[in-house]
Amino acid sequence: MSKSCDVAIVGVYGIAGESLMSLLDDHQFPFAKIHLLETEEAAGGRLMLNGLSQRVEVVERFDFSQVKVVIFTGDKALAAKWASVAVEAGCVVVDSAGAFRDADIPLVVAEANPAALKGYSARGIVACPDAQVVQAVIALKPLLAEAGLESVTVATYQSMSTLGQEEVEALALQTGRLLNGQPAERGAFAKQAAFNLIPRLGGIDEEGNTADEKQFAEDVRRLLELGDLPVSVTCVMVPVFFGTAQVLQARTASAIPIKRLSTLMRKAPGLKLLDKPAEGGYPTPVSDATGSDQVWVGRLRLDSRDPNAINMWIVSDNLRKGVALNSLLVAELLIKDYL
Repeated sequence: MSKSCDVAIVGVYGIAGESLMSLLDDHQFPFAKIHLLETEEAAGGRLMLNGLSQRVEVVERFDFSQVKVVIFTGDKALAAKWASVAVEAGCVVVDSAGAFRDADIPLVVAEANPAALKGYSARGIVACPDAQVVQAVIALKPLLAEAGLESVTVATYQSMSTLGQEEVEALALQTGRLLNGQPAERGAFAKQAAFNLIPRLGGIDEEGNTADEKQFAEDVRRLLELGDLPVSVTCVMVPVFFGTAQVLQARTASAIPIKRLSTLMRKAPGLKLLDKPAEGGYPTPVSDATGSDQVWVGRLRLDSRDPNAINMWIVSDNLRKGVALNSLLVAELLIKDYL
């Protein structure tokens, strides 16, 4: 009989929590009883889980000793406040809210560096990176294993769900107003978001990089265990509600023939290759990635003047794949191999 244990999920009402709940309905994980938790202000309602109506419990009054694993999603402040309480009660915490980035807390993408989970016992916490990083690292891992990596350049095209429900609603409002001949109200944005592109998320440092771009580069290096890898990142917000895309160029230490490259992408865990662009065979966030459990790769090609430079187009469902599924897979691996 496979192992299972009781788990708690904190943050079930946000858009990331909704994706996580959907995945629990779609897949079987080694979870015996699942406790759904929210703050006292939000708890008390009921949600459907595996065909049954389940009460959302109050995190402030929850006895964490009832469970072995606690998954925090959505609210970073909530994770920062309650993770230590859960650990003291004997739980292992999986943080997909971005509250923890300490060096002694393993940063894990389940389909890229699962062996890093062995470090969970240092603090009792495992961190999951941002969805953008999950997507890129899953695509980079087979290249690293085959030929090594010398540099990575990425441009992200992120939907408004990256920022949260407020920004999704603000984009819908702006779009509706503009389509009806009314001026767009900026609302949650510094600039008009509808029918526009915004090449900046957050403040910019002296070198011209945003915090998200620096974090992306640092996390890629950490996950691939390449501390000196040059990683250049430009993050762009696009007027799309859900899903995310990236243009990625990786320079490998040795050349990979295109047929071999296609084979690597096709066989890699978590990846789906759709690469017949002349026939319209390329993935998009809306038609392919949304609702999918895969990172989709297309427009796979070598640089005409540098056979070691590989170009690709990558899309995924940032909430479902990058946040919810990775945290659930990490919890699954913890239960299977360590608890």
